Amino acid sequence: MGATVEPDGVNFSIYSKHSMAVDLLLFDTVNAAKPARVITLDPRRHRTYHYWHAFVPGLQPGQLYAYRAVGPSIRVEE
Repeated sequence: MGATVEPDGVNFSIYSKHSMAVDLLLFDTVNAAKPARVITLDPRRHRTYHYWHAFVPGLQPGQLYAYRAVGPSIRVEE
């Protein structure tokens, strides 16, 4: 889970049971208002059960990233 640095890039993985779509957002700086690159994950290639994953070649340690997930809102009752 998370980001795992490999010799030739970074493998990203996130658990999201109810997501119908996931984008991996890559940022150049902490203060960037918009991502420098958006990688839309294909559920046929990048989803295994409830895990979304992608390998991005050429990335280095320290890459700033976030995820954008699309799916139903889940409300947790207390």
